[in-house]
Amino acid sequence: MSSLLVQQHSTAAPTSPIRLVSARRLIVKIGSALIADAETGNIRGPWLETLIEDVVRFFARGQQVIIVTSGAVAVGSSYFNHLDRCLRVEEKQTAAAIGQVRLIRAYEQSFKRHGFGVGQILLSREDIYNQHRCLIAGSTIQQLLKVGVVPIINENDTTATAESCLGDNDRLAARVAQMVNADVVILLSNVDGLFSEDPHDNPAARLVTEVRCITSEIEAMAGHSLARHSSGGMVTKLMAARIATDAGCEMVIARGNKSYPLTAIENGGPSTWFLPLAKAGRSAMSANAAANCSRRSSEQS
Repeated sequence: MSSLLVQQHSTAAPTSPIRLVSARRLIVKIGSALIADAETGNIRGPWLETLIEDVVRFFARGQQVIIVTSGAVAVGSSYFNHLDRCLRVEEKQTAAAIGQVRLIRAYEQSFKRHGFGVGQILLSREDIYNQHRCLIAGSTIQQLLKVGVVPIINENDTTATAESCLGDNDRLAARVAQMVNADVVILLSNVDGLFSEDPHDNPAARLVTEVRCITSEIEAMAGHSLARHSSGGMVTKLMAARIATDAGCEMVIARGNKSYPLTAIENGGPSTWFLPLAKAGRSAMSANAAANCSRRSSEQS
């Protein structure tokens, strides 16, 4: 494997704790398999509380955290658990409407115990790819942070169709990072990171700890998610990494299904970091924020 593509530095690269502590603004993306019980669809309350404690600790040291959460469909699907088949589009939309209420309530109650309020933002494809709406969404997120409220973001799955949806919250998290000039995107998953091969097929597969250039060799390592309610997988995480690093933002994939998942990353737990080839200056990124939104208005997902 080329050292240009994957590097594991002992001294040159900052360690995980330094990267997280030095970040001014972070995006934390939570997958459906983490927040919702796979069998019952119930929200994993005790686990969520440990995540919130991690986030509150970040706020206490002067950092800003934006949460991008999946799980609405998974949580709302319990109303259709009598069906022995995959949900139709209209059933998924209904499940999302039901589940989103339960989801935001869980976040609100947990953050309230620590003295924080939350603000819900449901984004659509148009909010990302239309310049005017992109700027409005970014401004709303900035204002929530300014008044000390934690932004909780999800795709608006109640109206999303196969033609109009963003597709997955991995890329949504990266787009939000691009929108608000975040420093780090944290993708909490049910895997430790990117492996050289699928570890289920080959127990000897190696965890890739750092990636500086996403090439065909790196892409060949990715596989698809098998989780029932998940729309992501390693393929979409690599897509998200391209978006984030192109915007000068670092991204990390780490296992999140254990308690205090952000603390685990800070303590040097298994993870894969994606680094920009040439990280842009913060002032340059701010100047280019509107241009990023404008450019995306003509892109195809």
